[in-house]
Amino acid sequence: MLLPEIDELIIKSHPVVAGAGIPVFDGEFDPTLFAVAERTSFANDVTITRFTRR
Repeated sequence: MLLPEIDELIIKSHPVVAGAGIPVFDGEFDPTLFAVAERTSFANDVTITRFTRR
């Protein structure tokens, strides 16, 4: 399982949803806490958020 090796996530989000999407993780439900470290918003409504593991 890759999740234990992840100490930072960088997520690009846009306010449009199309389709069902692709799961990022699979396996057992195992909540992992991350905190927002930085967030940048752009004029086209895209947001980049950097999360670090708590």
